[in-house]
Amino acid sequence: RQLKRYDELVMGAAAKLLRVVPEIYSIWNFRREGLSPVLLAGGDVANKACEQELVLTQACLIENPKSYSSWHHRKWVVSYGLCSLEAELQLASKALDADSRNFHAWNYRQFLVRRMGRPLEQELEYSEEKIIQDFSNYSAWHYRTILLPRLHGSAQGEQPALSSLGDNLVEGEVSPQLVAGGGQQAMFARVDAGSGALGTVAYSPGLSLGSAAQKRPIPLEVLDQEYDMVHQAFATDSKDQSPWMYYRWLVGNSLAHVQWASEVQNDLEGESRQEAVEHARLILEGVLTREVDRLTDHLSAEPDARWPQITLARLKEAQVQLGLCGQESVEAVQ
Repeated sequence: RQLKRYDELVMGAAAKLLRVVPEIYSIWNFRREGLSPVLLAGGDVANKACEQELVLTQACLIENPKSYSSWHHRKWVVSYGLCSLEAELQLASKALDADSRNFHAWNYRQFLVRRMGRPLEQELEYSEEKIIQDFSNYSAWHYRTILLPRLHGSAQGEQPALSSLGDNLVEGEVSPQLVAGGGQQAMFARVDAGSGALGTVAYSPGLSLGSAAQKRPIPLEVLDQEYDMVHQAFATDSKDQSPWMYYRWLVGNSLAHVQWASEVQNDLEGESRQEAVEHARLILEGVLTREVDRLTDHLSAEPDARWPQITLARLKEAQVQLGLCGQESVEAVQ
């Protein structure tokens, strides 16, 4: 490396070593140093070098499908624009068919989607396909928490920002969008009804509007469809944590409608503003009541299910703190 020897013999030896141990990142760095001027020059030599690196990384990924260094190097090669992005998307799909929870493959897919300008609606359909195949696929559920705000959370007239679709999928790591505080006691955002007749929702950072880039809440009809899908997962296996984490995110987005109604109506007179917020609260009341009924029905069929019990308690707590239930419910929560 100090001699800057990047001839065929040295590069071939490096490739052989990587096929055996793909995680030696210093050798990948060495290859990038030697290949960068070649790929930048373009032409037949660059195309051949690109193809060779794709073959090498694919061999390494067959050896270790979750090799950080191999996926990173493949991204680096693809970023030069010398290969078919459609072919790469097919490769990512095959990797996810082999292991639907491979978060490296999910991140690589996001990388390709950004470069291709692929419609996010198609990605939403793809994530649903993977969820139907396996309701416990946390990465696919989490992908929807990225896609839905991009599709529906922009200001009116704005296009969804593909460039903001980041590499956010980490298997086993809970997204900040899915967490309000810590532990099961923070299942939903903290709710404070002590701010006058209207009441306000005091959100933890992850549940305000679902995403830092989100300028408006996800439409209620979209959320309703998501609720229906997640309840199918509950009916299949109520012990699986992944859909319950997604459900928590959905409830946070439902609560966000009250906050949004309050904030966007700041320029209205008192009574008009109050009417707008009360309308949002009325809709939220219907959502929470519906979800309480659904979980109650679930528990009647599966009384010892842990996640429905915890979630039902949090929904009722939210109803009480927002003043959206009767005295009987207040006493039950207390």
